[in-house]
Amino acid sequence: MRLLRLTAFGFKSFAEKVEVTFEPGVTAIVGPNGCGKSNLSDAIRWALGEQSAKLLRGDRMDDLIFAGNSVRKPLGMAEVSLIFTDNYGNIPTEFHEVTVTRRLYRSGESEYLLNHVPCRLRDITDLFLDTGLGGEPYALIEQGSIGSIVSAKPAERRLLIEEAAGIMTYKVRKRSALAKLEAAEQNLLRVSDIIREVERQKNSLKRQANKAERYRAYQDRARELKGFVKYSELQQVQQQLTLLQNAALTAQNEVDSAQTVVAAVEAEQEAIRIRELEQEQERAAAIQRLHELKSCLSRDEAELNHLGQMLNESTLRKQERRDRSAHLQGRRTVLVQQEAEATEQKQALDAELLTGRAQLDLKSSELHALEERIATAARALEATRRRLAQDAVTLADRRNHLISLRERARLYTTQRDLAIQRKARLEQQDLDLVPVEEAQGAVLAQVIERLDALHTEREALTRQTADEETARETNKAQLEGLRDESAKLSSRLASLIELSQSFEGYADGHRYLLKQKAQGEARVEGLKGSLADLLEVPARYERAIETLLGDALQGLVMQRAEDVQEAIRLLIERGQGRATFLLQREALSGQNETPTTRHREILGRYAQPPTPSPLSVEGLAIDLIRCADGDRPLVEALLADGIVVGELSDALALSNLLPSPFAIATLTGELVTSRGIIAGGPGGGSGILPRRREIARLRDRVRELHGSLQTVEASWEASCRRSAHFMESLELLNQRLHELEIERLKAETAFAHTGAERRRFLQQIEVLTYEVGSHEEDLRVLAGEIGAIEHTLVELEGQDRVMQLEAVKHETDAAARQQERDGLIMEVGEYRVQLTALQGQREILTRSLVMTVEELSQVKSELESLEAELAAQHLRETTMETAVATLQERLTSLVEEEQSAQRIVVIQDEARQELSARRQSIDERLRMLKQSLVDKQQALNDAAIRLAELRNAISFLEEALREEAPPELEAIVLRLTGSGLGIDAANDELADLTTRIAELGAVNMAALEEYQELAERHQFLSTQTDDLSSSVQSLRTAISEINDTIQQRFNDTLQTVAGHLDRLWSCLIPGGQASLSLTQLEDGEEEPGVEMAVRIPGKRAALNLLSGGEKALAALSLLLALFHTRPSPFCLLDEVDAPLDDANAERFASLLKEMAASAQFLLITHNKRTMSAADLLYGVTMEEHGVSKLLSLHMNRAA
Repeated sequence: MRLLRLTAFGFKSFAEKVEVTFEPGVTAIVGPNGCGKSNLSDAIRWALGEQSAKLLRGDRMDDLIFAGNSVRKPLGMAEVSLIFTDNYGNIPTEFHEVTVTRRLYRSGESEYLLNHVPCRLRDITDLFLDTGLGGEPYALIEQGSIGSIVSAKPAERRLLIEEAAGIMTYKVRKRSALAKLEAAEQNLLRVSDIIREVERQKNSLKRQANKAERYRAYQDRARELKGFVKYSELQQVQQQLTLLQNAALTAQNEVDSAQTVVAAVEAEQEAIRIRELEQEQERAAAIQRLHELKSCLSRDEAELNHLGQMLNESTLRKQERRDRSAHLQGRRTVLVQQEAEATEQKQALDAELLTGRAQLDLKSSELHALEERIATAARALEATRRRLAQDAVTLADRRNHLISLRERARLYTTQRDLAIQRKARLEQQDLDLVPVEEAQGAVLAQVIERLDALHTEREALTRQTADEETARETNKAQLEGLRDESAKLSSRLASLIELSQSFEGYADGHRYLLKQKAQGEARVEGLKGSLADLLEVPARYERAIETLLGDALQGLVMQRAEDVQEAIRLLIERGQGRATFLLQREALSGQNETPTTRHREILGRYAQPPTPSPLSVEGLAIDLIRCADGDRPLVEALLADGIVVGELSDALALSNLLPSPFAIATLTGELVTSRGIIAGGPGGGSGILPRRREIARLRDRVRELHGSLQTVEASWEASCRRSAHFMESLELLNQRLHELEIERLKAETAFAHTGAERRRFLQQIEVLTYEVGSHEEDLRVLAGEIGAIEHTLVELEGQDRVMQLEAVKHETDAAARQQERDGLIMEVGEYRVQLTALQGQREILTRSLVMTVEELSQVKSELESLEAELAAQHLRETTMETAVATLQERLTSLVEEEQSAQRIVVIQDEARQELSARRQSIDERLRMLKQSLVDKQQALNDAAIRLAELRNAISFLEEALREEAPPELEAIVLRLTGSGLGIDAANDELADLTTRIAELGAVNMAALEEYQELAERHQFLSTQTDDLSSSVQSLRTAISEINDTIQQRFNDTLQTVAGHLDRLWSCLIPGGQASLSLTQLEDGEEEPGVEMAVRIPGKRAALNLLSGGEKALAALSLLLALFHTRPSPFCLLDEVDAPLDDANAERFASLLKEMAASAQFLLITHNKRTMSAADLLYGVTMEEHGVSKLLSLHMNRAA
């Protein structure tokens, strides 16, 4: 078996759950100081049952729970689990894998679990006995304790050898056997004493048993006769009961039938109410649906109107674009015609120019000088004319742009006006909804206010109901308490009365005569009663009066001496013992008077100040009690010399002052008499007077409790009625609340619908306001552009006029110069004028043609743009028409749904009225059925009361038969009836038997059972004596065998361990030797200890002279020798290599590697050489203050 895994949570520094898996071989745990390595060792020891907090490096057990840090809160629990595997009989359990768990809560509670099943600590310790992990564990070596093994006492070292020998189980058995042996011997001694006492009692009871046999025979016959008589009476009453039961059964059947009908009608009524509620919910849903349909209908109508307006506007804009397109088409036709005419004119002019140039070429030489002058003027005129053409084009562009802007301004104005009109209509509709919304809000507020008021009223009623329930619970507890107290006191009172009626506490003779008096015996007619019955004594003086009167307290008061003689003869005849009788004072007139007066005078002198030390005198006994005037002389005669004081010292002091006779009693029951008698001590007293006082007190208390009980019961019933009234009021309030909830739902629906309409209107108004503002802004921008263009046109027209004047001036100048040249060369001038005129016309015609082409291009471009806009607008209109068609279809559907919803609401209203009428009819029918049921139940109750009376009579008779009749009563009745015995004859025989029983006198009926029990007990005790003797002998034999086994196993183990120790020591210390031996027994020791001796070459062998490293090696050798002898599931070594140097650490690591093939080692170390021997390495770190974490490394894999 080996340790497979350790899990810890909340243990010391392991704030989070950690799981450490151990593999066969050597597992090393490393890390810096203070990081929590040794906490793993403590966790293993704690899980195995360690109870010492100091051994776990703590002051208290709750120090083991994680205490928290600046980041983490303290935990409330610590838990550690050890999982062992490969269990093949190593520990006494049938499981292959064993899990041991221990939990500790901060409250101090702890738990142990074995395979997740709760168990005891003893189960855990017994499980690991003789494994090296329990008792004195040699397989668990904590930090710093390695050297203590060498310095341990021989007796402590012996415990390690015993653990390795596996004899701890035998020692546990031996201790158990010794305890059993001691108990058996004590039982045998007690049984022998009991047998002797039983034999003595057995002889005495045999005589009493014979007399009891005769008494039992008489009693059995008398019981048969009493049972016969009562059985006959029982038969008569049962016949009456049968007749009445038949009548009650018929009445019950009628009541059941009526209840069935009432239940059916109530079920129908409830079903109708549920249907009404469902109908109301369906109607509310239908109304809600109707409102939703109306809202959708209004919204779709508004959207349809909006789309219609947009279609109208689109139609207007489309017509305007069509008009513009027609205008442009006409303009394009004119321009095309102008272009054709200009082209023809240009061609004609070109022909004329060719002719004029040919003529001019002929005259070129003549006109050369003139052309130079005319050329200058022509260039100036040409520049002016070009500027005029350009200005004309610019003016045409500006005029076209101005027309376009004015058209856009007109469209924006139209759209703005439409938006303003729609906004005005929506604002008016919103204003119309304001009073509607206010009215609906007021209605809703009223409904909510009424609901709040009803809720407040319901809460008040609920509080009243809860208060009433609380008060009733309090009354219930008080009522139950009063009932319990009354029952207890009544039971106590009945017991005391029963004791008083049976005259318990009286002597046998007194009790017999008092019972005869109670039964009306004629021979004791002169018996007045006991003296105790005639006295009334305060509770303070009861013990004192009982002490003074003594046996006279039970004395029987008789009126005549003849009555006393007759009573004594009766006692002698019946054998009922002795009795004390007291004659009335008139019968004792010859006796002397008591010295009461003289005692009173003396007490008056010494019991009051100014006496130096006044005595605590209560008074004369006769003055401290009360009795009837007729009994006063007798009581005075008995208590004439009686005095009551506080304490015994007062009585003794007073006895020296009083003349004889006197009797002084203390409040605690001590007695001092004039004859020198002093009585005292615990006990004494018959208890008759306290019992009478207790009966009187209990009767008063029972009467008081009965009155309180009636008051509380009345309060309880009143509380129940108030609760019922509150529940009815709550039900009515709930109905009203339900109705108001429906009204609130309707009001909220209407208010929400109106609010939604207003919000929709406001949203549309906001959109239209934005559109109006946008259009106005566009108009403002267009107005600015139009003004700027008009101003530009004015300037351009002025410049064109100026340029035209300049051109006229240049032409005038040219004509003057030509006239001047006409005189010189007429022909050349004419040719040139003609040529110049033709050239000017051609240029003007060319410029006009260019302007026409440009304008035609603009017209074509604008026509294409208009056609594109018309196509897009046609697409938008198609989309809007589709949306309009869809909305119209949806409106038609919504109208139909609205009409359907209205019809549903009407149908539901009719159904609700029908259900209401049915419910009222059923309510009336239910009321009549309930009234009939009440009448039938009253008749049934009357029959039940009579039945109860008969059953009570039968129960009384049956109870009497059960208590007094024999078990085989029916057989006895048959036998007596068959013998012809009648009730009268049975009564006569019963009286005769009563006389015979009285003649037997006092009979100890318990003697029969006591004798039989004693005989059986004697036989049982004799058998027990034989069994105990046999058990003692077997236990002694078992203890002897256990001792032999322990000694044999210890000796064998000691030799084996010594051999392994010597071998291991020689491995660690070359040339060294080691041995183990038993020490001599000393006084007080039961077993010899174990001495350890080692030898190191060149050194002395004393253990106390070894160095720290040598002591560690010696301890390790012993531990590993024990481990070789009896391997443990694992071996835990916490920093045992700390004192070793490198060479010894290397030897130790080699030894671990050698043993790791067959054992499992857990090492906590700082030594690198020891780490090298590990197969699995765990590193413990503390990155967070106070919290440990684990890292693992497989050395073989790492290599």
